[in-house]
Amino acid sequence: MTVETPPFRVRYAETDAQGVAYYGVYFTWWEVGELHFLETLGVRAPELDRQGIMVAAAESYARFLRPAVYDDLVTVRVRLTQAAPKRVLLETELVRVGDGTVLATGKMARVLIGPAGKALPIPDQLLAAAEERVERIAVSEKADALLGAVPPGARQHEMELRVRYAETDAQGVAYFGSYFAWFEAGRNELTRSVGLPYSEIERRGVNLPVAEAFCRYLSPLRPREVFRMTTAVPALGRVKMTFTNRITSLDGQRELAAGYTIHGCTGRDGRPQPLPPDIVERFAIPKETS
Repeated sequence: MTVETPPFRVRYAETDAQGVAYYGVYFTWWEVGELHFLETLGVRAPELDRQGIMVAAAESYARFLRPAVYDDLVTVRVRLTQAAPKRVLLETELVRVGDGTVLATGKMARVLIGPAGKALPIPDQLLAAAEERVERIAVSEKADALLGAVPPGARQHEMELRVRYAETDAQGVAYFGSYFAWFEAGRNELTRSVGLPYSEIERRGVNLPVAEAFCRYLSPLRPREVFRMTTAVPALGRVKMTFTNRITSLDGQRELAAGYTIHGCTGRDGRPQPLPPDIVERFAIPKETS
């Protein structure tokens, strides 16, 4: 079963300095589609909230195919493709209404958390709506490999951040889409730390648009909580660059989230081009330590 949201327009506030929809906004749109899908099955998130049940993000993923721009009329299509005993997988598409172009695709693994903080069994109406029953749900085939140990010699940067109220939601925890803005902050500081701030890269006519983004949520962050984020570059291709992000408590004892972004390299015309030599020089993993 495919459910489609009512059409909506890309707002100016949802675009960035490059004139396209900011990549983190897509996850808010995925949520719009998710809630619309659940309501068609008679599952309303506000009613669950009143029962002390939280629809929580376990993993989120997006693949960006073509940019959405200001005033585009778009819709989100949603399917419930897999159901496990305590987790469901929703797959999404952002579609431009005028010509039917698919601008991005996504996957969201969701769980229901009860008042005691434990995952609950998936309700019968969701199990019945799933296209497939499985024992385990995997949102990204790349995640486990990319989020393993950082290769020796890979560039890394650590920073501390505090959760702002603007980054939380009504459930009293950091909103799942906020993590992608933190990932961007980590990328900016890592490139700056090696003498290549994003602003300098862009002045040369080189862009690093996000092609894929993924986050695995392990433990919630609360308002005003301070956390540590480590950003690394574990993989570098001819025209692609991969960043990973790990979020932990300040003492490093609790792993809170982990994710990655994969970036293409393009010129001002949007065409793919090889990564500049100085990016390769600063971020390539030394052969003797790889």
